[in-house]
Amino acid sequence: MPIIDIDNNIKRLRENIERLTQEIYRLEGMLNTFEGFKRGGLKVIDLPDDPHESKEMLDSIQEKPE
Repeated sequence: MPIIDIDNNIKRLRENIERLTQEIYRLEGMLNTFEGFKRGGLKVIDLPDDPHESKEMLDSIQEKPE
């Protein structure tokens, strides 16, 4: 007969709630940041080229658009 460990389930649920709570705080922080950018008049942010991305990879992507 299967069994359920009550204490283990309580512990796992509390850990999951804590992890999800931290994720919500992180997402709220990101949202506040982008809303601040918008209030400041930004519409787009130009990012510099990624130095880790190879030039050959970019060329092949640009030559064969999907």
